[in-house]
Amino acid sequence: MATRSSLRLAHVARAFVLVALAAVPCAGRAEEAPPTTALDPALAAIMPRLAQYAEQFEQMKRRGSFTLSGTMDELDGGGQVSGNKSMVVRVTASPAQRIAEILKYTEDGVDKTNEERAKAAEKKRTKSSADKKKEAESLRLPFLAVEQSRYAFTLLEKDPAAPSHVRVGFVPKVPAETAYKGSAWVDADTGQVLTLGFSPSKNPRLVDHVDVTVRFELPTALGKAPSSIQFEARGSLLFFRKHYKGSATISDASIAF
Repeated sequence: MATRSSLRLAHVARAFVLVALAAVPCAGRAEEAPPTTALDPALAAIMPRLAQYAEQFEQMKRRGSFTLSGTMDELDGGGQVSGNKSMVVRVTASPAQRIAEILKYTEDGVDKTNEERAKAAEKKRTKSSADKKKEAESLRLPFLAVEQSRYAFTLLEKDPAAPSHVRVGFVPKVPAETAYKGSAWVDADTGQVLTLGFSPSKNPRLVDHVDVTVRFELPTALGKAPSSIQFEARGSLLFFRKHYKGSATISDASIAF
């Protein structure tokens, strides 16, 4: 059972490292949310711009090509690294499909690129239509027009050094694995998301918590794309505890079509 718990948490953790690949775990949509309550007028004024950027982010996920370099450490009870996995992936987008090529994969410094490529090929071969649909809907920003009714939003603070930069909090009205709680620093004038910190409002099975921070600093024709990701995940089953920390950087980003 401990092995099953470890594999489940490792899968979830690596999925969050590959958040830019739209690989966040999904479990269907939440129940129908309660009616939307009135927003603070200052926040209501910027929500249309945030919705526009969120739609551009959807386009980035479908049309973006990029290289992702990620690493994930497993930590022992004392917080020391007990294992490491690192991966470099090149994603190439086209109108027909997105191709993810594993350029390098290591476990504890040992090159296992060929083994990981074989696993990825088998997973792709057996992927169902439902799985593909879940991937397409994964990591939808709360600001997306079709998502906004699921959330309650709050204007939390302003940056004194940059008046147009504000922090917006969000929490789902109905918790779900595909609904996130957290906050984002955004540019109120443009709707651009600057940084995003979030956790699932309902944790996947065997996962105690996952915290993710994404920075948006890569310029593209559709606005700034994610440039770096950091995450931490903990899980447990009976007396067994697992703890992972990881990060990823994204480079060579472009809108392919």
